[in-house]
Amino acid sequence: MIRTLPLSSLELGSERDVVTARQRARHLAALLGFPNQDQVRIATATSEICRNAVRYAGSGRCEFLLEEGSGACLVIRTVDKGPGIRNLEEVLGGRYQSSTGMGLGIIGSRRLMDRFSIESTPGQGTQVVFAKEVPAATPSSARKPAWIAEQLARMKLPPVEEEVRETGHDLLRAITELRARNQELEQIRGELEETNRGVVALYAELDQKAESLRKATELKSRFLSNMSHEFRTPLNSIQSLARILLDGSEGAISDGQRKALGLIRRSAVDLTEMVNDLLDLAKIEAGKIVVRPSETEVPHLLGSLRAVLRPLVQQDSPVQLVFDVPAGLPELFTDESKLTQIVRNFASNALKFTERGEVRVGARCDAPGTVTFYVKDTGIGIAREDQQRIFEEFTQIEGSHQKKIKGTGLGLPLSRRLAEMLGGEITVESELGRGSTFSVRVPVRYTPAGEASPGSAVVLAMVEDAELAAQWDRFLEGSRYRLVSARTLEEAREAIARERPAAVIAVPQLDGAPTRPLLAELRKDPAREIAVIGHCRVPHDAQLLTLTADVVAERLDERHQLLEALARALLPPRRVLLIAQDSRDELRAQLSEPRFEVLEARDGAEGVRRAREERPRSVVLDATTPGFAEEALELLRQDPETRGLPVLVRAARELLPEERRRLQAGGARVVAVQAMLRDEATRILRAALWETGGTLA
Repeated sequence: MIRTLPLSSLELGSERDVVTARQRARHLAALLGFPNQDQVRIATATSEICRNAVRYAGSGRCEFLLEEGSGACLVIRTVDKGPGIRNLEEVLGGRYQSSTGMGLGIIGSRRLMDRFSIESTPGQGTQVVFAKEVPAATPSSARKPAWIAEQLARMKLPPVEEEVRETGHDLLRAITELRARNQELEQIRGELEETNRGVVALYAELDQKAESLRKATELKSRFLSNMSHEFRTPLNSIQSLARILLDGSEGAISDGQRKALGLIRRSAVDLTEMVNDLLDLAKIEAGKIVVRPSETEVPHLLGSLRAVLRPLVQQDSPVQLVFDVPAGLPELFTDESKLTQIVRNFASNALKFTERGEVRVGARCDAPGTVTFYVKDTGIGIAREDQQRIFEEFTQIEGSHQKKIKGTGLGLPLSRRLAEMLGGEITVESELGRGSTFSVRVPVRYTPAGEASPGSAVVLAMVEDAELAAQWDRFLEGSRYRLVSARTLEEAREAIARERPAAVIAVPQLDGAPTRPLLAELRKDPAREIAVIGHCRVPHDAQLLTLTADVVAERLDERHQLLEALARALLPPRRVLLIAQDSRDELRAQLSEPRFEVLEARDGAEGVRRAREERPRSVVLDATTPGFAEEALELLRQDPETRGLPVLVRAARELLPEERRRLQAGGARVVAVQAMLRDEATRILRAALWETGGTLA
């Protein structure tokens, strides 16, 4: 329970009263055990707000309060009956400054304090409340109002002139600190320039190696294509000869010979499948594979798959093969054989890696104009760090179960390439020991490369590199996206007005000018609804784009990376429940982006109630006040309806080992941001929240 106890108050009517308020604020801060730097901050914020009351309202009142609860706070409240602030939102947003400098004191004071709120009604006056948390080391005896009042009465306030001199000394110390920091920044800037020169040289070397790799890839594709054709003829001959001998056409054979011939035939079949996969991959890389779309009904396609997959399940197998065939799905215009090959590959893998339970194959509509086919199993699952590796050619994950199963590691890479050709994308959700779900989402109507469908979404590429823009254009061929490029900020503005893009991919600079201001405009204008993807290869650039981009991607040099970034940026907003007490404004600002719909609660009990009513995808707890996050987490875990919610704890202070252990034992993920700059902390928090909320599929 929170109690508010009065410590002191004074009327404000002149500049001398403002100085007195500053002195009292500093002395109270000293009595409550604040360090010298915090004493200066509290005194400065108090004098700025009190000066506003005297300057704009003529008079007012300043009260000093002690707030007791889970964490004690020194609270300062000023009230006046002046004309009020008519454009408060502009002042708080830093977009307004009068001839007298109005607004600067308010913004500065808000930054100096832990908590800050202001209420102003034109013609009726203004109330400002700001607070700073009392250090935990302060003894409880020093927090008693009677003792504080006694100490204030004994304390002899220095003359105003001495207070002014002390303020000047504080300013000098601050200026000295700033100079030292500027020198440090200059040194860092010099080091960064040196590093950048090295990076430029490295990029040149990488470009040369990339060209060598491209040529090697072309040679590899040509070799695989030629050799695959050469392998197929003898392999087909081996299979035919083995079949003839097994049928007895050439005379009776012994049981041992039959067993040996069976092994030969199965090996030839396995090798033929690998050769076929290699040939398909080589054809795709060479651009020689052809998509032959036709009208296809989903039930018919699933029925064909059932006929093909049933023989793979033994009659007494502990694994059930189940097909979900929903009604009402639209007819597809796509390449049925390639789509069947993708889903068959998913199902074959699922049957291989599922020892008991079920493999479920089905289809559903996730988004207008698309159909998603899925294969869900109760098998061994795949670790999060391996879920992208499985799409690399010839890659197989190490494990005891995998050693029993033969494979080439080509099926999933081939499936991804085929899905991209059909204008679709593959996603995977998996957890070790809990099974996997592989999905492929394809457009209802296949659109040939180079032809934009009427409903295609425009993607604006704000890049100077024409080769990079051309590469992205090739990546988006056959998808539901159409690329438009801009090489200057002026071209970008014209393209946004003309094309009304669904998404923008931007680098930090265009033609020497930063892109951040334009991206900030897009974020501030909710009517535009344009998703922003920041593309950068240097961590420092990622920090520049953090607050203006929905997604920051360091790698977009493969088709699936570009499509995944677009899918993530264009996802519907994720509902997030924020449970915080003291830092709710700061956390709300960090989560303020179109992809998050933020719900708020002041404590754990209210958080549980809102979670039950509004079903958020994930929860963010604030650990600024000791014990607050643990109490809220315990309440969430006790309620059956909120027990399974993913929880992220933002730690803006150093947590004690025991605190961290208890939070992690409750299933929460702790994100420590106390040593980070604001932009970096925001980027880390948002990224962790997307990961904590589950997959992005």
